[in-house]
Amino acid sequence: MSKIQDIITLLVISINCFGFAQIEMDSANVDQMDILKISVDKEAIYEFQGKELPEFKLVTINGDILNSNSLKGKPTLVNFWFDSCAPCIEEMPILNEIRSNLIDVNFIAITFQDKNQVSKFLERKEFNFIHLIEAKDYIKKFGLFGYPKSLILDKNLVIVGIEKMIPKDTSNKKKNIELFKNRILKTLTELKQP
Repeated sequence: MSKIQDIITLLVISINCFGFAQIEMDSANVDQMDILKISVDKEAIYEFQGKELPEFKLVTINGDILNSNSLKGKPTLVNFWFDSCAPCIEEMPILNEIRSNLIDVNFIAITFQDKNQVSKFLERKEFNFIHLIEAKDYIKKFGLFGYPKSLILDKNLVIVGIEKMIPKDTSNKKKNIELFKNRILKTLTELKQP
C-alpha cells in the first residue's frame, strides 16, 4: 500500500505542477483505493488557515539557522517551491516585484532541495527571498499539497491567507497575474498597519 500512496503522491504533485487545478481519483474495484480519493481543493495545508505557522529552525542557503520566531513583528510571505516546478518559476518575477514594493515584510522561500540544487537554480533565475533549504521534514507537517503555495502571515505568524498557483487560463493570463499580485500586495500592506 505504501508504494501506491507514494506513486499517487508523486502523480498529484506532478499534475498540479503542470497547471491542473483539480484531481479526482476513484476506484470502485479496489476498496483500498478509497483512501486515495484526492481533491486539490481539500489539501491539508488549508487546515492551517487561521492558525499560527508551525515553528521551525531551518537552514538558510548561506548555512545560517533561521528560527521562525525571529519573523514575528512583521507580516511574512512564505513561498513553497522547487526548481523543476514550472508554475513556481512562472510566479517568481511577480513575487520579486511584490518584494520590491514592500518594506518591513519578511519574504521566505522554503524548499526540500539542497544547497547545490538551489544555488545552481539561483544562478539562472532571480528569486529575491531568504531561502530555506533541505526542509523536507518541515514541509511534511503541512500534508500533501500542490506547488507552488504561498502563506501570508500576520505579525504574530498567524496564517491569514494561502495563495495557490496562478490559474492557467491563457485567455485571462494578464488579468490572473494582476489579481494574484494585487491580492498579495493588498493583504501584506494591510497587515503592516499598526
